[in-house]
Amino acid sequence: MTNFSKQILDNIANAKFDNRPLMKQALQTDSLDTLSELTSELIEQGFTDDARFVLENLKQNHRDNDQINLNLAEIYIEDGDDDQALELLGLINKDSDLYLSAQIDKADLYESEGLTESAEGVLLDLQTVSDNPLVRFALAEFYDAEGESGKSVQLYDYLINQGQDQIADINLHARLAVALTSNGEFEEAVSEFEKIGVKNLSGKELSNLAQAYMQTKEPDKAEAVLKENMENEEATLADYLNLSDIYEQRADYEQQIRTLQLAKSIDPYDLQTRFRLALAQSHLGHFDDADKELTEIIKKDPSKTEAISLLASNLLETKQYSEVISLLNQHIEDEEIDQHYFWYLGMAYFHTDQQQQAEKNLLQVSDYFDDQAGFLKDAFFVFRNTDLTRSQNFLAKYLKLVPDDFDMENYLAE
Repeated sequence: MTNFSKQILDNIANAKFDNRPLMKQALQTDSLDTLSELTSELIEQGFTDDARFVLENLKQNHRDNDQINLNLAEIYIEDGDDDQALELLGLINKDSDLYLSAQIDKADLYESEGLTESAEGVLLDLQTVSDNPLVRFALAEFYDAEGESGKSVQLYDYLINQGQDQIADINLHARLAVALTSNGEFEEAVSEFEKIGVKNLSGKELSNLAQAYMQTKEPDKAEAVLKENMENEEATLADYLNLSDIYEQRADYEQQIRTLQLAKSIDPYDLQTRFRLALAQSHLGHFDDADKELTEIIKKDPSKTEAISLLASNLLETKQYSEVISLLNQHIEDEEIDQHYFWYLGMAYFHTDQQQQAEKNLLQVSDYFDDQAGFLKDAFFVFRNTDLTRSQNFLAKYLKLVPDDFDMENYLAE
């Protein structure tokens, strides 16, 4: 490269970035090929404003130059100048070597604007005029982005069967495996991932493999994959949550808590993660820690009924009956409530000698919890001294669910 174009690139290499005067001189004296090389270098190095300046000036005298039009259109797309981009892409005719790239850019632009039917139409039409594997690959990527993994699976599988293992440095077997996972074909996904080899997978692909292992009931393998992603510092919030699920299934709540604390550090604003942490803490009886989390969740989102219920349950467990009554009466008339509110409120009233209120609340949900052993047992004790018939009915239902509770069976003789 010679003349002013070379000086511009030398300046950039030396951290001198104010090169517009040189660009104007380059446009007057340098050849079109040299200027094309300059714009390519500018784009590659991220100086798209400078590349745009050069290309817009070149376009004035080279309106039919497809490479200029395509490069400038791609910059317009990046800058959000969609109408200008579409106008330039429309100048590239079917007989051009760059028509395929222009149409794929147009489809991407339509998709980014939410015009998914138009984007799909462009790619489907392109299939009728070109058998280039890139077309089906672009269509598969489109279906992936739109959540239509069944269609993308078919396209990736077709390309692989046609001998295409890789396109644009992208491993099609990995793409197929991810699409299979999204489509719920977990055994097939595992098979594809294992063909590639765990060491060759990206962070996203490892996440998908872990999910597939979990669905095929191989938690040990899933755990190993998730831990590798974490060691590589590529784990997502979902990875930590999946690992916490594995520990929960093993009832290893200590490990689950540690994992969820890491998940919370990734996104402290994710209330569902914080609820799961509080739930694990509650399992181990760490009520103070759990209740702090739950109180914060409810403060941030008072509609979180599961957090309100768990907090009420914990307060009952620690015999803070007045706090249960105060908490639940604040939310009992919310637009959305959990039926547990009435159960827990009834028990709090019972333990504070407010018998009538206790019975009223339990009867409110007696049909709803008719098959819940815990509720039936609680209801038996609430009604035991005030309504023998009703209490014995609750007890009979309880013993059908828990026939080997001989201590409770003794109350049948009352």
